[in-house]
Order: sequence, then C-alpha cells, then structure tokens
Amino acid sequence: MRYRGITYMHILNKELLISYGWNRGFELDFIPFAEKGWIPGRILAHSRGNILAATERGELWCSVPGSFAQRMEAQELRYCTGDWIAIEPYPHGAGGRIWEILPRTTELKRHSAGEKSTSQALAVNIDTVFIVMGLDSNFNPARSERMLVLAWNSGAQPVVILNKADLVDDPQPFVERIEASSPGVPVAAVSAATGAGMEVVQEYLGPGHTGVFMGSSGVGKSTLLNSLAGTILRKTQTVRESDGRGRHTTSLRELFLVPGLGCIIDSPGIREVGLLSDADGLNSAFHDVIEEVEALAAECKFSDCAHAGEPGCAVAKALGDGTLSQERYQNYLKLKREMEYAASREYERLGREREKKWKDIAKFSRQFKKGKQDLH
Repeated sequence: MRYRGITYMHILNKELLISYGWNRGFELDFIPFAEKGWIPGRILAHSRGNILAATERGELWCSVPGSFAQRMEAQELRYCTGDWIAIEPYPHGAGGRIWEILPRTTELKRHSAGEKSTSQALAVNIDTVFIVMGLDSNFNPARSERMLVLAWNSGAQPVVILNKADLVDDPQPFVERIEASSPGVPVAAVSAATGAGMEVVQEYLGPGHTGVFMGSSGVGKSTLLNSLAGTILRKTQTVRESDGRGRHTTSLRELFLVPGLGCIIDSPGIREVGLLSDADGLNSAFHDVIEEVEALAAECKFSDCAHAGEPGCAVAKALGDGTLSQERYQNYLKLKREMEYAASREYERLGREREKKWKDIAKFSRQFKKGKQDLH
C-alpha cells in the first residue's frame, strides 16, 4: 500500500501486526507517522518508563522522551498495556523511542486510588472483559456488579467467568445467581485447573481479538491464561485456605499472544474497584432495575415520589412483596451515590485547576506590566 508515494514500512510483516489486533482503523490513524519513517507497535508491558512493544521487527524495548512525557502529563494521558504506539526505531540495535499513542477504540478504566480525582486505565483496545471470580470464598455477586459497571463503560463486551468449578458439587446455582444480577451478560462456570468448560472462554476470543482478565487476587486469572495457551506463560500460587485470598503473583499488566485465540491481557488482582462518574456503565449493568423502577413510578400516588418512604409508593410496595429485588435495588442506589460523589470530586478538581490557571495568568500579566514599566 502506498500513500503520497510512501510505502508503509510495516507492510513487510503486516501479518504479525494483524495477529496482535492491527486493523484498517489503526492503519489510517498511523498514516502521518508512517511518513516520518516510524513503525507501529503494541504495548505488551511497561514498568518504570521502560516499555516492551510488539512490532514488525519483533519485540522492542522503547523509551519515552521527556517532551512526549510532558505532553502526556499535560493531557492527563498515560500509556497503557494494549495501546498502539508510533515508534522511532534506533538506527542501530534493538529499541526505539515512543512519540505518539494512537486513538483508543475501547478503554477499561477505574477511579484511581488515593485523594486525587483521576482515572486509571487498566487495559485499552480490548474486545472482551472477562470478569473472573472463584467458586470459593471469593464468590461475591456485589463485586461482580461493580466490575460490570467498569466493563460496560469500557465499550467492550463483558463476560463473567466463575472459575474453580471443580471445588463445588454443582456450579449451576452460582451461575444462576450471577445471571440474575447480570442480565444480558454471558456467565460460564469453568475449571482452569482441569480444563472443564474452557471452550466457552474460547468462544469470546479469536485471531486479532483482545480479551482482558479482571478480578481479585487468587481467582485464577493466570491459571486461565496458562490453560488457554497450553503452556506456562505466568507463574501461579495457591491461595490461603484460611480466607481464600491470593497473593499478587502477577505484578504487571501484560499482553500475551495466544496462537489461534488472539491476545489476552493478564493483570494483577484488583483490590479497589473505584467507579468513575460516567453513568452509561451503571445504566447498562442495572438496566433491568431502572426499567422496572420507571414502570412502577407511574403507579406511585405522587408524581414526584422519591421512593424514600412516601405513602402510596409503588416501588416500596414492590420491594416489600419481593417483586423488585431489594438487594439489587440497594446495590444500584449505592453505586449511583458513589458515582455522583465521584462526579462532584471531578467538578471540584476542575474548578481548582481553572482557578490556578487564571491566577497564573494574572501573575504573568502583572510581571509583564512591571517589566514594561521598568524599561521606561
């Protein structure tokens, strides 16, 4: 393929890039960088400013120039596992420098831990988010609902995987419990240790496809990866029998190419699932509750009923007789309040940044005027 007389360098091994998820959209986005002689790559892992990327030339270790790092910081952007990047390869030897991140198609992100109201990307350019729980003491439908909000917000397809099915006599009741709280989301019970049910996971993967495993430590994410690959790609450890908690064997978010199944991003266990202020994921995860409440609201005695103890409230009646799930409704309200709080924090942060910006402008203006007066 030629563009303005320039032949794409990466066309020489385009098949390798396609196996990592390269497509026509990324190719069009890369046109300006191909003109500069740069090559595309996909971030496999990164740590302390060192980035490992898959390219037409194989795996390259890349550095981040200071000017690019400053530009990313100004845009509140940070490179992430799964990103497609523009690399200036070194003339001699393996390696290169990163100069650009291509637009992302999907982005799995959460509210970052700590006081700052910012987001943290967990994986990008993904097609499927596998929410993994173990059928041991890790089983927690409320946590699944929380992770589903993140998954729906990402723009990718969520799938719930209930691992360690070999630990229970009958996994079906667990599957039905999650299906009841995750309408429209595929749910599968598997055993990565024995291989039972793994064909269901494979249905949501394929050449050029990217999936990410998300879940707490000890649920068997790395064991799932190894089972799908048919070899040991990640070391694993057993969980503590006393509380079912796992140790953080996986310390990096890393993308693996599994022949015939595309790419899989394995990630460290998530302790906190902080929600962002985007309500789309919440509406998708609880669409059944929202629709039912809206239908019941039409039957309330008062048109402005807040469903908080008012007389003649149809929602309260449905909660009382079990027509509307009390647990699911309360979980929805809890997550909604959390997201509203996140939105207020974000608004306050932006307000502080605007105030600082105008203070800096005023300070510069005063210094400029003083400088002109001194010249006279």
